[in-house]
Amino acid sequence: MQLEFKGQVLTLLPERAVYKQDERLLIIADVHLGKASHFRKHGISMPASSQYGDYEKLKELIEKVHPHKVYFLGDLFHSSYNNDWHAFASLIECCEDIEFTLIKGNHDIIDYKHFDGLKIHVVDRYIEDEFFIYSHEPLKKVPEGKLNMAGHIHPGISLHGLGKQSVKLPIFHLQNGNQMTLPAFGVLTGLYMMRKNEHTQVFMVLPSEVRELKK
Repeated sequence: MQLEFKGQVLTLLPERAVYKQDERLLIIADVHLGKASHFRKHGISMPASSQYGDYEKLKELIEKVHPHKVYFLGDLFHSSYNNDWHAFASLIECCEDIEFTLIKGNHDIIDYKHFDGLKIHVVDRYIEDEFFIYSHEPLKKVPEGKLNMAGHIHPGISLHGLGKQSVKLPIFHLQNGNQMTLPAFGVLTGLYMMRKNEHTQVFMVLPSEVRELKK
């Protein structure tokens, strides 16, 4: 699904990411790599295979859109240095022609020297250009004429049908036309239920498409 802001086309992908065609920029939030190992370290049982899908999905998405740049909107690696880092490093090392940037999130606790070793640029607060501000947490106030793209929230929505049936879906959440919160990319992430109102647009992530919720 495509949206437009200030003449810039944004493609909302069912892989839970945004692609900005004019810059060949891929934008991803809240991957939380290493989270399974982090849980196991603290005594929470977690199958070793529970996170492999994130690495594979990230690899396939990069191969699909062939970006020149990738922005991670925080919470990329949810752990200290462990074996999961090697899997991530192997993926990044196969993408030498891509410029990777991490906007630091609250769970990015790994020593920055590891990112430096992979030539991943780390930014503490946000990246700003002519029309867009990219951050981990949504800005409290978005400057006029700008669109803030952020993560952190893991937005979702609960849809209710007949017979008390319901389904929870990840969403792209657009507030006041100037602040978009991306769904969490990682599989081991929950959903924070959002409500649709007259100031918001909600774009549901379905298995093979993104579709706007009209009602």
